[in-house]
Parts: sequence; structure tokens; C-alpha cells
Amino acid sequence: MLQALLHSKNIHRLEVRTAVAFILGPLLFVIGSVLQMSRLASGAVLLAVGSVLFTAGCWFQLQQALLAARNLLKDTHRWRWCGIWCALTQSIGTVLFNVETFSAWGLPKLNGAPWLLLDVAPNILGSLMFLVSAIYGLLEVGHGRLFVLQPRHLGWWVAVVNALGCVLFMQAAIAALPVDVAEAAVLDPRVALRATLLGALAFTAVGVLSLAECSEDEIQS
Repeated sequence: MLQALLHSKNIHRLEVRTAVAFILGPLLFVIGSVLQMSRLASGAVLLAVGSVLFTAGCWFQLQQALLAARNLLKDTHRWRWCGIWCALTQSIGTVLFNVETFSAWGLPKLNGAPWLLLDVAPNILGSLMFLVSAIYGLLEVGHGRLFVLQPRHLGWWVAVVNALGCVLFMQAAIAALPVDVAEAAVLDPRVALRATLLGALAFTAVGVLSLAECSEDEIQS
């Protein structure tokens, strides 16, 4: 893996741009979460910018999936569509996270119905979209099977670690469920921040693994 990771990359390749975006975006989430946990700064701007990079990575990923899907109408294997559905649902999730993170940055004092609409709802729905995308990702790497064991393949690790990140983001969303709408109070803010941090670390690892995967075939040939 290290050899594949250090192999020269062409930034004009879609898969390389996808991997770079999936490294930088989650890294900003990591830094922003640490700042919020330590109360050194709000970190909201880093989360907002990180969510944009997440969206960019998903857009590149969707472009890859669409390019690979040109002959799918003639293919009888339904699992081959999973790549498109994975990229599409994750893209929807990132757009919802854009709404939530920019709301938290630009309107930090929200409460009541606007807070539910611009913060809580996008967070829950975005996390659900991420979970759906994780299932499609696992089905794609497993050729239609949800649970397979292929530790020698980087693509399998990408799907598994990505699923872990999605589960952690869902945990963060659950911990951020409202308990007092008028005060914009949530169930457990510490758990929400910790799960966001761990999920962002997982997604950073996904980006690194994806970058290595870009050169996997060249190293093996």
C-alpha cells in the first residue's frame, strides 16, 4: 500500500482529485471538531469549508461512476449499478451537510423551528444518506453481497472504512437530536463532537486508501 501511495499521481485524473478532496475535507472536519471539543475556537468555518470539499469529492466520484456506467444498460448484474447509487446518495448527503454546517457557521444563535429546519433536519437526513451510500458501497465491492472479506484489496478497505465513518456520523447525528428546541439544546453534545471527530478520521483514512488505490494496478503490473 505504501508503495502505491507514494507512486506519482496525475491530479487531472478524476480518481486522484476524488481522493485528494476526501483527504482535505475530512481533515478540516477533524481540526474543526478538535477546536470545538477543546473550546479554543468555534471551528464552524472549518466544518463548512470541509463540507464543500466533501461535496466536491462526491461530485468527482459521481462523474467516475457515470463514466463507468455507459454499458450498464446491457449488463444483467444489478450490483454494477451500486457504484452510481453509492455516489449519488453520498452526494445528496454532503449537500445536506453543506446546509447544516453553513447554518452553524453563519447563524450560530439559531433556535426554534429555523434551527430544526437548517441544522437538525439536514444533519439527520445527511447521515441517513451516508448510511445508504455505505450499503451500496459494500454491495459494489462484494459484487452484490453485503458482507465479504477481501483484506488484500484496497477497494474493500475503502468500502469498509467508509461504512465505519458513515456509522459514526449517524451516531453523531443521533447524539445531536434536540431535547429543547427553544434553547437549541441537544441530547449529548460531547458524544456528537467525539463521533464527528472519529468519523472524520475514518473518512480521512478513506481518502488516503483511495489515493493509494489510484496506483494499485500500476504497482502490481
